[in-house]
Amino acid sequence: MDSSGDASYRPAKHLPFELAQHIGIFFEEKLYTQALNLLLNIISSGGVADTSTYIPSPQHLALAATCLVHPCTTTRANNAEEEEAPNASLQLLRLTRTLVGPVNAKFNLAFSFTHFQSSRRGGRRRPSDETPPDDDMRPLNLDLSKSASLWSRAEDFWHAVGWAFNCSVLHRERWERWQTWLEFMCGVLEDDWALRIKLYQEGANDESKGDIKTRRKKPNEPQILKESLIFRFVSEGVAGYGAYRRILRAIFADGGSSSVNEFREVFHHELKQRRQDKQNIKKREVEVNIDKDEFGDYLTDDDDDDDEENPENSKRNSSNDRIKTKPGPTRQTKRPRRGTRSSKDPNTDDADPALPTAHSTNDISHLGGYQALALRQRLLHLLSNVADHLQTSFISLEDLYHLFVENIRHLPLPIFQAFVSPSVLPHFSAAAQTSLCEFLLFRMRESAAPMTDEMYLNQDKLEQCFLPYAASTTSISDNAKVSMALEALLMLLADSEMLKITPQLRDAVQLGIETRADKVQTETKKSQANRRLEDLEWGWLVESGERLMFLVDELLNQG
Repeated sequence: MDSSGDASYRPAKHLPFELAQHIGIFFEEKLYTQALNLLLNIISSGGVADTSTYIPSPQHLALAATCLVHPCTTTRANNAEEEEAPNASLQLLRLTRTLVGPVNAKFNLAFSFTHFQSSRRGGRRRPSDETPPDDDMRPLNLDLSKSASLWSRAEDFWHAVGWAFNCSVLHRERWERWQTWLEFMCGVLEDDWALRIKLYQEGANDESKGDIKTRRKKPNEPQILKESLIFRFVSEGVAGYGAYRRILRAIFADGGSSSVNEFREVFHHELKQRRQDKQNIKKREVEVNIDKDEFGDYLTDDDDDDDEENPENSKRNSSNDRIKTKPGPTRQTKRPRRGTRSSKDPNTDDADPALPTAHSTNDISHLGGYQALALRQRLLHLLSNVADHLQTSFISLEDLYHLFVENIRHLPLPIFQAFVSPSVLPHFSAAAQTSLCEFLLFRMRESAAPMTDEMYLNQDKLEQCFLPYAASTTSISDNAKVSMALEALLMLLADSEMLKITPQLRDAVQLGIETRADKVQTETKKSQANRRLEDLEWGWLVESGERLMFLVDELLNQG
């Protein structure tokens, strides 16, 4: 498919063979910035918008995407070439996406995961694979393009997503790198899907003008959408409900032990830090006074610092311990267990360790902060678009939203509010946000609330089925979440000009606030920490009720 007909993208053409070979040699010699800057100069040298533009090959784009996150070009970069490679790679990837679009750039070839193909081949290519039929599929002759490539190391897209979000909670330095990659990938997936939707709609309009025989040939599910990157990512590997649950677990990965066990680090020794040059960082900070037997650190045994890197030194020093006059105390560093947060994590709240951080304030670090939440929501919205158009090949929209609810309803209050509020995370469409809130309310509301055959939300449905009712439990948190979801629905209906302030609406809002407050009035013996947590949850519930009444009164004044 050619997207060059879209006015927003330039036509694309392949690099000349000699130029591609020259760039490949730069990469293979690890002259990353020289290769990337040459590609940047080539792609940005085009003239007017309708002029064909030379584009990087899929191998170059795949390598550039790996450079964004690989430890040897990020947290363990050893020289200027490696340190500058991520920035140059990001410029090249963004420029390619902007100028020629994801389809003409062949991102579908560049961003192909080959982990299981490599595993079946024992990590090596068969002789017949040395010269693949399509030159676009031949990797460059260096590890970052082969066994060490992101596309080879990660099992699939969702493995990389899950590990990235684990890093957003546990490993902030790695998250800075994975966030850049994930933001770019989300943009590519959204652009690719939007372009295919546009081309599909244009094709549907053309077919509608043909005779009835031509129109009957149109498939139930458009093939052009099945060729999208996001559909390929959700359909790779084993299909079925279990696989779809894994996709949601990746999107909601929280750094817990089960999440870290399922979505492990992508690169070999990814969390290992760069070795510091000990000769440069040692400082003689203690004054030397021979008369007072003060020798600073000149009598310290520098060789001990090398024991970890050189096992032979370790053996030699251990054998000499017998002749030391007075062995000093050993220092043992504690490493946090996998899937646990370090006590020095800046995201933790030192005010009261007994109080869950995610409830104590507006803290949303439990899922990595607003940037991570926004990326999670963008991925959820992409999935809802695929389910809406390709229900037979993927999953029904209703079943998908049930999976959303499974993962969202038990989140801490600040994060729950961020997901349901249309003013906090704006990456859901109004229809998708409304559906999410409705599914949450149907799952969480009390059994006395009536059912309805009405498919779409309107004011009558809101007044009769949702507003007057509490949660099905006496939990303050659950009732606060019901109130937050109702806030979102009121705002969504008001923004769509589908809400009319009437006495019945105001009565339903007031009744619901009182009902939820009465539902949680239970006297139980609680510890001091739990009592403080209840007080905080009460604050969320009361404030949400006040916002509901404010919304109604404000809309009444505007009317």
